[in-house]
Amino acid sequence: LDQCGGSNYALREISRPFFGLYGACSTMAEGMALGAMTVAGGFADNVIAVTSSHFCSSERQFRYPLEYGSTRPPTSQWTVTGSGAVVISRLGRGVRINSATAGKIIDLGIKDTNNMGAAMAPAALDTIISHFEATGKDFSDYDLVLTGDLGYLGNKLLGEMLWENGYDCGDKLKDCGMLIFDRERQDVHCGGSGCGCSATALAGYILERMEEGSLGKVLFTATGALMSTTLSRQGETIPGIAHAVELEV
Repeated sequence: LDQCGGSNYALREISRPFFGLYGACSTMAEGMALGAMTVAGGFADNVIAVTSSHFCSSERQFRYPLEYGSTRPPTSQWTVTGSGAVVISRLGRGVRINSATAGKIIDLGIKDTNNMGAAMAPAALDTIISHFEATGKDFSDYDLVLTGDLGYLGNKLLGEMLWENGYDCGDKLKDCGMLIFDRERQDVHCGGSGCGCSATALAGYILERMEEGSLGKVLFTATGALMSTTLSRQGETIPGIAHAVELEV
């Protein structure tokens, strides 16, 4: 929010080197990729990648204040109030980061700030295919390909586009925006969103499953809708981006 203002205020007393990143909901994967590069390059022994989001703050900045009482359309997603963090270290054992693929900004002309899944799905498609082509891998090489966070609509669109490009994802394509809430009991429309959504789902659920052995290799592809309140009000479209990080026990 507001040029990483919350992070700046939270870390001003810590006196540690800091990179303030903003890739919307793709920020966790962006931070993990850059942290892994920093460690692998010998520039640090330990790096923390952390991000968060807050429902009320996000709604107030990017859409409508809650007190306005606007009706949320079916395509909208519910910003997660949460935070996730991982330690990336050259020491010890645990889940490894094998590789990362940086995404490109993809913009297919979506202007509806309540339909972020459609805006981000093309970027997820481009990054996943780029990763597969660069590494020579496909869905069969992973136990899970996890996006975050396209929600139910964006996940459906991504699956259809992957099929059209010759990729059969089977049941391996999941989304953090779909995992974070119980849609049967919680009225979150198309699912969760926010910088804290994929971070919380990854750190609080997926990594735990990897450590216990139920998941071996995961492609974590976090997606972001790079919208600005100023540009949206000027009628601009919503660019999307996705960054992929390959994780393995």
